[in-house]
Amino acid sequence: MKTTVSRSIREILEEFLAEQQARLSPKTYSGYEEAISFFRTYLNNFGHQHLNRAETERYEKLEASEDKQFWDIFGPEHLRSSEISDFLADFMVSKVAGSKTLMETTGRVMYKLVKWLHEKGYMPDKAYEEAAKNVKELKIDLPLVGEVTDLIYDYVERHPVETRYTSDLDAYFKIVKIEPGKLWLEDYLESGKRIGPVVVSEEISSKCKVGWTVSFWVAKTGNVWRIMESGNVLPR
Repeated sequence: MKTTVSRSIREILEEFLAEQQARLSPKTYSGYEEAISFFRTYLNNFGHQHLNRAETERYEKLEASEDKQFWDIFGPEHLRSSEISDFLADFMVSKVAGSKTLMETTGRVMYKLVKWLHEKGYMPDKAYEEAAKNVKELKIDLPLVGEVTDLIYDYVERHPVETRYTSDLDAYFKIVKIEPGKLWLEDYLESGKRIGPVVVSEEISSKCKVGWTVSFWVAKTGNVWRIMESGNVLPR
């Protein structure tokens, strides 16, 4: 599909919202407006992380001299899978930490946005295929991670580690294996280093997914690991 590149992200997102407002009920549209507002905030505060050196120099110059924001400077070339996936998998979870309903709405809106960008010619075929695949997966997981985060926090509060432990580790981990009541984790900072089993409730293990990221302080007691403190659960 031929892409349209002459418009800024601001203009594109305003066009998207105008079309949705014309077809949706006020209540449904308010969810679209809120989701796009969060996406705008993400882009203007964190979108620059995906820029190359030349783009970064341009961004910094225009931001300083003309007080322009990210979405004023760049066009649809920065409405891709990397930006959208980071928005859903990181920003919405760690910065917004909204309700299950908000997460469901945001995932649904972003999936609609990706399809719309492709239909309008703002996103080429290959980029669309990648973005649609990632958003489809994330919109399913996004409402779950907040629930799992709360379940783990409550579990840790109810099951404090009161015995001596032989070693401990405070890190971000990827879930690599799951059994009922048990997780096996891989430390991001020490590639290939795995620990487990980490004891959790069967409810928690049933809702977790291999590939998710968890922030834990864990301690080894005997042949198992137990969670001392927990942070966010991220769906990637």
